[in-house]
Amino acid sequence: MESLQPATEMPFAEIIVPVGRITFGEESRKKMTNSYLKRNENLNIIRAICALLNSGGGVIKAEIVDKSYSYQCHGLGQDLETSFQKLLPSGSQKYLDYMQHGHHLLIFVKSWNPDAFSLPLRICSLRSNLYLRDVTSAINLSARSALELLREKASGAQRGRSRLHPQRVPNRCIQEEEDMKVAASEFFENDKLVYKEKLNFTESTHVEFKRFTTKKVVPRIKEMLPHYVSAFANTQGGYLIIGVDDKSKEVFGCKREKVNPDLLQKEIENCIEKLPIFHFCCEKPKVNFTTKILKVYHKDALYGYVCVIRVEPFCCVVFAEAPDSWIMRDKSVTRLKAEQWVVMMLDIQSAPSSLTTDCSAHLLSSASSLQKNPAYPIKALESKSKKALQQRLFPVTQTSIQFKPESLCMKLFSNHKGLEELIKTQIHPFSQGIVIFSRSWAGDVGVRKEQNVLCDALLVAVNSPLVLYTVIVDPVWTGGLEYAKITALQLKQKLQTVGGYTGKMCVIPRLIHLTSTQCRHGELPVHYPQSYRLASGEEVEDLLQALVVVSLCSRSLLGDQLGCEFFDLLVSEQCESLSESLQETRELFIHCFPGTRKTALVIKTMEKVKDFFHCKPKEILYVCESDSLRDFVMQQTTCQAVTRKTFMQGEFPKIKHIVMDETENFCSQYGDWYMKAWSITHPKVKGTGSEDLRHRILWLFLDPFQVHHADVNGLPPPSAQFPRKTITDGIHCALEIAKIMKEEMKRIKENPPSHMSPDTLALFQEDAYEEAMCAQALPGTYETKTNLTAEQIAKYVAERCHSLFQCGYLPRDVAILCRRGEDRGRYKLELLRAMELMKTHGEVVFSQAAGVQNTHIILDSVQQFSGLQRNIVFGLNPECTQAEEFHKLCFASKAIKHLYLLYEKRIAF
Repeated sequence: MESLQPATEMPFAEIIVPVGRITFGEESRKKMTNSYLKRNENLNIIRAICALLNSGGGVIKAEIVDKSYSYQCHGLGQDLETSFQKLLPSGSQKYLDYMQHGHHLLIFVKSWNPDAFSLPLRICSLRSNLYLRDVTSAINLSARSALELLREKASGAQRGRSRLHPQRVPNRCIQEEEDMKVAASEFFENDKLVYKEKLNFTESTHVEFKRFTTKKVVPRIKEMLPHYVSAFANTQGGYLIIGVDDKSKEVFGCKREKVNPDLLQKEIENCIEKLPIFHFCCEKPKVNFTTKILKVYHKDALYGYVCVIRVEPFCCVVFAEAPDSWIMRDKSVTRLKAEQWVVMMLDIQSAPSSLTTDCSAHLLSSASSLQKNPAYPIKALESKSKKALQQRLFPVTQTSIQFKPESLCMKLFSNHKGLEELIKTQIHPFSQGIVIFSRSWAGDVGVRKEQNVLCDALLVAVNSPLVLYTVIVDPVWTGGLEYAKITALQLKQKLQTVGGYTGKMCVIPRLIHLTSTQCRHGELPVHYPQSYRLASGEEVEDLLQALVVVSLCSRSLLGDQLGCEFFDLLVSEQCESLSESLQETRELFIHCFPGTRKTALVIKTMEKVKDFFHCKPKEILYVCESDSLRDFVMQQTTCQAVTRKTFMQGEFPKIKHIVMDETENFCSQYGDWYMKAWSITHPKVKGTGSEDLRHRILWLFLDPFQVHHADVNGLPPPSAQFPRKTITDGIHCALEIAKIMKEEMKRIKENPPSHMSPDTLALFQEDAYEEAMCAQALPGTYETKTNLTAEQIAKYVAERCHSLFQCGYLPRDVAILCRRGEDRGRYKLELLRAMELMKTHGEVVFSQAAGVQNTHIILDSVQQFSGLQRNIVFGLNPECTQAEEFHKLCFASKAIKHLYLLYEKRIAF
């Protein structure tokens, strides 16, 4: 096929494929006398459609031959419509829209998406070119049947067993198809044949007769041979017998004047060896076949030849030719090779790099794409979770357009007067939807950021297509339109491939200058079919749910906000699972690894206890070690909360249930806290009329890998901590942070401290942690800097905070944690000085860990922040020894999406 180059002058943020001059209209196409031209026009369009379907969608641009043509009056043409229907049997209107624009017809192609209610076809194909025998026919399999065959062959290769057919004992009273194969094999052993002799077997699944009367015998054989070799090889093997009439079963042969037997044998071998094959097995054999030329005699004279090709069953799959399936690659409509097609059809994870296309992500499913990237937890994000996240962050109201995220909008609108009114002017008259701002939507979807861009704003509204407004600061910048189109196209493709949006959609780029109320001069109006508008609030919500997934997989303010909400949902699900033990487990030790957000789980568990036992909040007691954690929990729940010290010094006659947090860092100072808690929840029965005391619980939460001291903590030894649950399937932080924690726990397990028991070390299973980490962790940031002075540390923190605050992050997102409590004062002075120089975020106020609920930056020791978390954590470290390296795990467990570890002196890791 000729290379069809996408157009550059069209204003659409789409892949645009021009197909040249085309005759449209039912009558006009009927009158075409050049059948080759008519067929070629049809092929060019249908292949372009197939390529765009498989590459994220786009627009086909055809120049109309007849200047008087009107799409409204004349339509497309029956042959074109028939081709579209064959390509898209579920209905071409689901994928194709048409619009006449002057002397051009535009065909809008939606991205391909598999049918969720049947066998999912990952890509669209005109023909598979995989053949099977169906009694006496060689069938070019439909894409769906081809997928079934591929799965069957792949499964057989995994089992490592060939399908062997037992030899049947002959019985003259019983005839079956296998007899014809046996007869054909006996026929194959002949050396010569007699002209017009009649064979004693007929065509079957394993036998095909062919007779050619044409003078061009060899070209005809080469033309049909691939179909039958593919069919026999993919079925159970068979015989192609050339020179026998299929109706009379008489031998005619190919006249010796028309055939050179040696040349024919050579041509057959060359033809079969060139057939595309795909292997699932490790042996990777070639197609096994044998060609035999039998001489045909007429009245004892050589008349001609019968050619018999015996094809053995093939272990995997043989194609007649490359599948008729197309993609966009290097801005051209390109045919897929057999290997590429199989990889995409089966959604094979380890797709080779040679398969990259203009929209390579589209060629694999969302799950696949994510697994290839080290990737992020779309498999954990069910439909109900997407909807819950969308409704939390992007609720669609009936009467107003909302601006999100609020913190970034406040920052932008306060720093740039007139921006808010400018955007409101642009989005008028739409009144139901969301405008989502970003410092750079380009950066959010993997495109290079531009310094000339102040921000991007994405309009998602009822009765509107998606519109991406790019606000630029330099009115003479010439690269703006191209930047906006590339960003819009990439965003659209991400919404489809990563977000899983299946409706028709577009993203229209709009370039505006901060001081103007109009779009940039020279920007052409863009018109899409009506079906590309979001027609209802439900469609807006569906698209926003796709945007939730895309944003979750990006490093951005919006991604972080959604990530925190996502982790909250996972904690709630974890709590639901854990609460199933309330009925049968009175006392329970819950071991939580770093990253499981243990305190959040504890708080939700107390609410479950209250609801399950129908008790008053004051009948539930929360006990922890630190004042700051106690204060935080008191603000989160109505239950009573105390420190271990207060617990040991007080009396709690009304308490029925006790939940204890951070027990790994308790100690026996002030007495045996465990026995006191046990006696409260296991009181002696005082008469037959007393309450059912079995319904009192004592649950103890601990992180066995974060013991801050070697003193006796008062817990029973690990071997006696039963009943016990170990939570390993909830890693609620960024992937980069989870990796640090995994490596630290692995190091601790390999070089355990003296106070850590083998039972505790055995709890950490690296494979299980890795699986949970990859299933739930989201992208984040981890950086480490060594050999810095205190002044350099403060400068780094100030610069990073300034950059984050410009993107919409707030002081309440940040915690600056010191290795030791005594370092707080020293770092505070340096930080205040550095942040004042940066003019970071108005007046800088630091709070201690007890003020974690307020809006200030936390500056405290990592011990005081125990059990707490913030989105962004800076860990400040003076020089420390190898034996003290538990600090890295402590810091990492406090961070959700960003972790920065800064060291004053170089240390050995």
